[in-house]
Amino acid sequence: MSESKNDPGVKPLEPGELRAKVIEKHRRFLKEYREEFEKLKNYLSQIEEDVQDSKASKLQILERKEVLMEKRQQLYYQAEGLLEKEIFRKMDTKTMEKIQEEIKKLKSQIEPEAEKKIADEFLEYLQKVAPEAGMDQETFLQIATKIRVARNSHFEFVDIEESEKQLNKAYGSQNKELAESRPQHKSLANKIKGHEEALKYWEKLKN
Repeated sequence: MSESKNDPGVKPLEPGELRAKVIEKHRRFLKEYREEFEKLKNYLSQIEEDVQDSKASKLQILERKEVLMEKRQQLYYQAEGLLEKEIFRKMDTKTMEKIQEEIKKLKSQIEPEAEKKIADEFLEYLQKVAPEAGMDQETFLQIATKIRVARNSHFEFVDIEESEKQLNKAYGSQNKELAESRPQHKSLANKIKGHEEALKYWEKLKN
């Protein structure tokens, strides 16, 4: 049921009052949207910073993985070089071939636990046969150190790979947050602009 403009219970607004209420409405919306906009802006800035940090961490991990794998291979080759220099020429063919085969296994792409088992058994075996070939304790310790450090490099590599998985998961989540929040940020910017223009218009009428 429509109300009559002559209804004594209804007081029509004066033009000035109407403009004041419209201006108040736009100011209220502007305040709310600007507060929300700033919160979202700060949130997006933090997420973008986190994404950049994740990118830097990913690069560091890739570089470290490359260093570890190169270090592992280099140490095994150095150990093999010492064996060739110090004892291979003094060993019988069967023993030499067994040592070469074990070194080959260690240099291959195997699981760290398997590598540790092979390395420990190899060093135990080498310690038994080395004296017969004239290898002194100092040379044995050099070879043993290289093999153990190479083996440990592989363990560190695997640990880093696990960290990389967690980082990739976080990186994906951060990018998803950005993709979902940016449209909302843009929408708020458009709403603010619209209310600013409307407020400017009504304030101009008021004056």
